[in-house]
Amino acid sequence: MSETEKTSLTRAIGSMATGTTVSRVTGVIRVLVLAYVLGISPLADSYNLANTVPNMLYDVVIGGVLGATFIPVFIERLAKSTERDAWKSISSVVTLAVVVLAGATVITLVAAPWIIDAFTAFNHASSDRTPQELATQRSVATTLLRWFSPQIFFFGLLSIGAALLNVRRRFGAPMWVPIANNVVCIAVLLFFAGVNPAPTLGGVAASPGQLALLGAGTTAGVMVQAALLIPSLSRAKLGRVRWRFTLRDDAVRAITRLGSWTFGFVLLNQIALFVILALAFGVGGSGPVSSYTYAYAFFQMPYAVVAVSIMSAVTPDLATHHTMGEADSFAQRFGTGLRGVLVIMIPASVVLFLLARPGIALLLGHGNSDAAQTEQTGTILAELSLGLVGFTVFQYVIRALQTMHRAKDAFWLYLIENALTVLLAFVLVTPLGLAGLALAVAVSYSVGALLGLVVIRNTFGRLGNPGCFSPLSRVCLSSVAMGIVILILSNLSSAKSGPALFARVVGSLLVGGLVYLGAISFLARRRGTPS
Repeated sequence: MSETEKTSLTRAIGSMATGTTVSRVTGVIRVLVLAYVLGISPLADSYNLANTVPNMLYDVVIGGVLGATFIPVFIERLAKSTERDAWKSISSVVTLAVVVLAGATVITLVAAPWIIDAFTAFNHASSDRTPQELATQRSVATTLLRWFSPQIFFFGLLSIGAALLNVRRRFGAPMWVPIANNVVCIAVLLFFAGVNPAPTLGGVAASPGQLALLGAGTTAGVMVQAALLIPSLSRAKLGRVRWRFTLRDDAVRAITRLGSWTFGFVLLNQIALFVILALAFGVGGSGPVSSYTYAYAFFQMPYAVVAVSIMSAVTPDLATHHTMGEADSFAQRFGTGLRGVLVIMIPASVVLFLLARPGIALLLGHGNSDAAQTEQTGTILAELSLGLVGFTVFQYVIRALQTMHRAKDAFWLYLIENALTVLLAFVLVTPLGLAGLALAVAVSYSVGALLGLVVIRNTFGRLGNPGCFSPLSRVCLSSVAMGIVILILSNLSSAKSGPALFARVVGSLLVGGLVYLGAISFLARRRGTPS
């Protein structure tokens, strides 16, 4: 890696990491406010399910294909064609994407009742879920999904804009604009709490105005997020993008060819997620989908803050090295990126596993959530954390394969991972409940990551320069030392609420962090390398 590339990568990662960190902090606040206002309840389940569907459908329709193929194809066109011809091709791709997004939004709006019926197919009446409540949940979720359906279109515009900015090596703005979305949603939820301090499923179902406030307010956040990306796009010299609808452009054909496999594995992803959410609904109790949704949001934080920033910065360079046939440079960049990801994910997984239950009790143990519900959410987070490293490595491998235009290999990896997820989910949900669903996800991603690394290694014969991964031994040993300290300190107290719980969680985290830093510095000095 040249010094220029190192400097550029460092600046890009720094900007993205800062923006993503602030975005994720506001995202956590959004989850906390959502849990405080709606709790872990049937109403929260209706909201969270309806708000998840647009993301899923966006990914199926175009999102996965867009992220996987647009940047490599755009960079290839700019590298191998004239500037004029390249932007004509890019315009054709962007135009087609906008048309598809608009169509998907309309279809979702019309088909909302049938979509919700499919997601709640495993529901059954029980002592804590009557047929009337099930019908009300479906009705509320359907109404909210109709309000949320425009998110598909605006999520698509955001992804297209981010791809165009990444081509110009501008990475920061897409990581910063989600903050506005979170702020708008937080404001809407707090206003809703003022209107209805103790919302119930039946009460909100009987109030179209309250449903409209939740639905329109949430979608408004995505619209504001998309609007705030416009200034960065205008400064990125993208003036040659025009409305150009044609299916015969070479770039459209390339994306269609590459995207066919990508569409396949994106569809597999959403089928697996559908099974997880449907089985979660079928578990019963108060707010099972919300418990899983909240836990998954906290599980993804380390990945979203650090790993996504690294992968977004590395992807254009990987695409360039592949386009220019620079296999050695590709392997070196892949290795340094993988090392950077693991340095953070290994200790983060230890912290999440050990502090999941008291941490969730601290963050969500108030408002409309009771102790049993937060305990359930903490257990799910602990099980998911077992697969944090595997999840992150798997996503990184998939990105690398996509930049190499090897979507077929990515498809087979996803096929194995998702098939294992579905199989384990059905096997484990009966004896373990929601924890079994989380464990199925953790195991499947870990297996997929190992298989993915084998594929990359078989391609290059190595995963980086000699000695690239030697620092990871220090990271693992330091993480073990940190884990032991956190385990001991967190079990000195059984506090489950109040200041004592705060001291338990924060004290364990701070002391454990200091032990980690001390251990890794000691090991670095012992080996004669700078810490």
